[in-house]
Amino acid sequence: MTMRKFLICTTAAILGFCATGNLTAQTKAETKLYNTVIAKGDLKNANKFLAKFPQSVYAPKVQRLKDSIVFHKLDANDVVAYMNFVEQNPKSYFTAAANTKIEQLNRSSISDAQAMEAALQCGISKESILGAKGAKNRNKEHILVILAPQNGSYALATLTQEGDNWVETSRLSEQVYTNDTELSGFALQGEPDVVTVNGKQYLFFSYTNSSSSTDKRSRIPNNNCELAVNLYSLDDNSIYNALFSGKMKDGILYGSTMESTQSGLMASAEQAYLLRTLKGMEHLKPYDKELFRTQETIAWWYENNPQNAGNLQFGIIPDNSELVQAFKANDQKEDVGQYTVAMFDICHNTVVAVFNKEDKVYSLALCQATPLSDKDLELNTFYGEKGNTLVLYYYQGKNAIKKRLNLGSKRMY
Repeated sequence: MTMRKFLICTTAAILGFCATGNLTAQTKAETKLYNTVIAKGDLKNANKFLAKFPQSVYAPKVQRLKDSIVFHKLDANDVVAYMNFVEQNPKSYFTAAANTKIEQLNRSSISDAQAMEAALQCGISKESILGAKGAKNRNKEHILVILAPQNGSYALATLTQEGDNWVETSRLSEQVYTNDTELSGFALQGEPDVVTVNGKQYLFFSYTNSSSSTDKRSRIPNNNCELAVNLYSLDDNSIYNALFSGKMKDGILYGSTMESTQSGLMASAEQAYLLRTLKGMEHLKPYDKELFRTQETIAWWYENNPQNAGNLQFGIIPDNSELVQAFKANDQKEDVGQYTVAMFDICHNTVVAVFNKEDKVYSLALCQATPLSDKDLELNTFYGEKGNTLVLYYYQGKNAIKKRLNLGSKRMY
């Protein structure tokens, strides 16, 4: 069988054509030309059909035949030809296969160790380099170097080879992508990689924005965190981003994407790629209020009760919260008037939780950060007096401080 006959037979099998099934809906001229296209399997007749009957029910099948002919005629070693094919036919059935060829032909021969060595030879300090990657684009080798942020912006340096030496030919400064300026801890995640999106080469890299700070009063660490995923275009130096923002717990980031554009009709190919990447990351989970309810409840108490406040605000605790579980498990609870009181340590704090026996409501009455040294104030013990009064003992070194809290009026004195 000749190659021409093989192409015709293969195309007919793919299309699953049954000419008699659509005769009633199409004109005789349209059907006749369509049959000619299938019989001859050439570009001339395919282009003629698409020009004459662009809205035909047969048009998608003819377009696929045309794309097949063009794709299979491409030089198997010409990466630019495949890139042009994808650019001209972004929705073609053969685009995926073309992207695979582009990835194969654009695979860099430069190892990560060689990329790092070239960056150092160009005078870039080792301390500033977060990552270096060989990247081949349109038959030309490059080295891309990610540099640590300064004043809120990181940089991408491009190295090209001149003779036996590598030289820095461009440097792009890019502002760190964040929605929370308090998250100043920048860390590259994993190794940068070169990927193909719609026939074009991009450097993919991701980083987190986090904080090592701790609230001065509550001593609760700031576990807010953002993960930014990025694509850097080797063609025009543009950068595309997507951000996942939330709270970190046990290596899992609980939150949501911050992008208003989802991977639908309005999203660019680059944006759609980044959103799919985020969706596929196993360490990203939807925000779970229950996991962080204790931390948020304690933070609420501090926000609503200034230092040395006389009149306190109690925070309502849901029955299914971790605080209520700890309250029920505490074996040193004491009845004080119409309240049951428990003191226990949780989330870097010693807390006093109360249960109102009349309205059946749990409340967070008092918080005191657990001490780091004997110079810090420690909430140590309590007992009940007549009525709804609670006596509290604090210690600071060898000094004892006695205070009272009326659970009914919520007054501290």
